[in-house]
Amino acid sequence: MTQRTAARWWVGMAAVLVGAWLTPVVADSGQKDFASFLELREIDHSRRFDLESLTEWTAAEPTVIKVLRRLDAPDAVVAGWRETATRAPAKGEAVVVSDALLSIRGRATFVAPQRLPDDLAELLDRPHYDVVRIVDGGGLVVDVLTVAAPASWPRWKPMDEPVTALALPLSTSAAPRPQADAADGEAWPADAPALVAAAARVAWHPDTFLGRLGMDYGLFDSVVDGKKLIAGDSAAFYAMLAAAGRTSRPDVTAAAGKPIDAMVLIDPTREWYPSHRGDPVIIEGNVRRAMRVPIDEPFLRKVVGSNHYWELFVFVETPLLEINGRVQNTYPIVCCVRELPHGMPSGENISERVRVAGFAFKRYAYPFDDIRPDEAGHVTDGASRRVTTLLIGPEPTWFPPASKDASQPIWVIAAAIAAVALAAIVVASFLYGRSINKAIQKAREDLPDRVELPSDDG
Repeated sequence: MTQRTAARWWVGMAAVLVGAWLTPVVADSGQKDFASFLELREIDHSRRFDLESLTEWTAAEPTVIKVLRRLDAPDAVVAGWRETATRAPAKGEAVVVSDALLSIRGRATFVAPQRLPDDLAELLDRPHYDVVRIVDGGGLVVDVLTVAAPASWPRWKPMDEPVTALALPLSTSAAPRPQADAADGEAWPADAPALVAAAARVAWHPDTFLGRLGMDYGLFDSVVDGKKLIAGDSAAFYAMLAAAGRTSRPDVTAAAGKPIDAMVLIDPTREWYPSHRGDPVIIEGNVRRAMRVPIDEPFLRKVVGSNHYWELFVFVETPLLEINGRVQNTYPIVCCVRELPHGMPSGENISERVRVAGFAFKRYAYPFDDIRPDEAGHVTDGASRRVTTLLIGPEPTWFPPASKDASQPIWVIAAAIAAVALAAIVVASFLYGRSINKAIQKAREDLPDRVELPSDDG
């Protein structure tokens, strides 16, 4: 281990220990004292005041990298700060640099990387940070510095996307101007911003059904396909579960349209997820497993608005598939829903018909018990998991089977019809008998008193 590597290791360990110590301190203060957080992290105004008198931005980069590395905080802490953040000033209003957290809501119009010299790139563990030009709702032009803007955004070209950010003011006198190479694209906008600020993240809310529900699509950057739910999925998973609680089953159904071809979601060769993550979709099939999953973390309960969700294994119809040497025409899709319909059975061995309208989250590897060893008797690592798709949505539609109680009135009606028919037959028979008797009586009255039969001999 070189001296530089050893130094970085000790710095990293110190940051971990400070962060572990800091989180309860900030949480105990009501999660609202942002100024105390800055002081504890040594990035308060007194330690970054030199940014306000800059004439050359490169001189500010060591302080900026220090701020970006230390500005991040646990979501539970940030949630408390969000409630007390100051509204960004409107265009023409005085812009003050202080330790107050600003709430910025507007449109991102340009994003580009600001390259770093090798020593600072090593500290940030990235060759650059991103600069995002935002025009606030009040007309204020703000350049927000962040470690990484959403990965799917174009770089070096004009754009227009709705965003929000909780930002720390840095400077009103100078701003970074990322330099584009010939192959990069267009140059950074010529007009100077009214404010330069730093943010742990710039949240992206595209004009989609899910985006309008408040989902931050930038959280998808850390979602990993083809694996079980991992730490990087957590923020996006619970944010989507919360968004599902802000809509309804009919609204998601209307946004999705007709049910999707299940093979689009299942077949990895379709490469559907990179451009469709977050899309509303509909599937239909049989639930064979429905389990209640508790949410233990108090902050996540607050985010979701519930202390649980339900995990369903829905088997959808497919063309014939060969899985582990077995041919089948159904395949499971995992659905995490907020609630079950009233009266719907749950458990590990059920069979209920449902329609699920939800949002596509990821290609998901779930535990699979049917493990078959190879010819040498070995089981391949990971063979105990099968990859499918994971959807998140509100309550599904349940199609309960006809029960005995529900079918009993049919038998009652059938018996009543049979009784009426029998009565009709009896009455008809009685009336018919009376009619015959009357005819015979009349015939007798019409007969002559004596009938002469011809003799045998003529």
